[in-house]
Amino acid sequence: MASGSDRRPATGDGSWVMWAIAGIAGIWVAVTLISLLSPDMVTGSEQQHLPVAAFGAWLWGLVATGAFVWGMGKLRGNVARQPFWVGLAVATMVVWGSAAVLSITLPVYVTGSDPTRLPIGAIISPVAAAVLTTLAGIAAGVMSRPPEPG
Repeated sequence: MASGSDRRPATGDGSWVMWAIAGIAGIWVAVTLISLLSPDMVTGSEQQHLPVAAFGAWLWGLVATGAFVWGMGKLRGNVARQPFWVGLAVATMVVWGSAAVLSITLPVYVTGSDPTRLPIGAIISPVAAAVLTTLAGIAAGVMSRPPEPG
């Protein structure tokens, strides 16, 4: 017969893992869409195309994945924190989904006599998404901790 001291607090590990996978998948689906569908930078008299979004999005996706996993790791271990890990995963998916939409649909900036086209949205959106993912992870970690008695 088990005594009361043998009981462990519920950890919700299955749910945590599922939401962590969902958040990471959200980041990388967005990175893939940004890389494939964002407008290229077009420059020079020969109108050379350079997929700058494809170069930068992967780097910022890696940064965001690290920040997301770090933030989710801070929330693991107690089922009472489940609203925070669900919220972090949903916020990450929304932020990266928005970054993908903005990267693909924002107009390009045209300058010069050889019209150089700069896809500012495709360059800035992944950076902003990585920063917001990091801030969301920090905020979730801070808000999930009860105040110290004192």
